Amino acid sequence: MSNQDYSLHNQYIAAGDPRISENCVEKLASSNDPLIRRRIAENPSTPIQILFKLLNDEHSDVRLGVSFNPVVQRPLLDELVADSDADVRYGLAENASLPMDLIQKLANDENPYVAQRAKKTANRLKSISWAA
Repeated sequence: MSNQDYSLHNQYIAAGDPRISENCVEKLASSNDPLIRRRIAENPSTPIQILFKLLNDEHSDVRLGVSFNPVVQRPLLDELVADSDADVRYGLAENASLPMDLIQKLANDENPYVAQRAKKTANRLKSISWAA
C-alpha cells in the first residue's frame, strides 16, 4: 500500500469515527475523494451545517450518504426525495427508516425503478407492522 493509499485509508476510517473532532469533520468534508465525503455525510457526529453543504455535493453518492445519517432531520430528507439524480432517489426508496409519507412520495416518482423500489419498501414495512 502506498503512502497516499494509507493516508486515504486513515482518512476513511477517521471520517466514520463518531468521536471525530469538528475540525477534522470540516477538513474531511472538503476532501477531493467522494468516498471520504460520503463517510462524513453518514457520520452521526457531523454538524448539521456540514450536512447541508454535503446535500449539494456534486457526487450523488455523497448526497445519498446524508440520507443514511441517523440524525438527519426531515428538511434534509425532503430535499433528498426531490434530488435530480434518480440514483439518490432510488437509494432513498430502499431506506426502510425513511418516513412512510416520503416512501409513498417516491412510490409515485417519475422514474419507474425508483417508484417500484419504493413500493417494495412500503409493502415490506406494511407486512412487518401487520405482523407486530
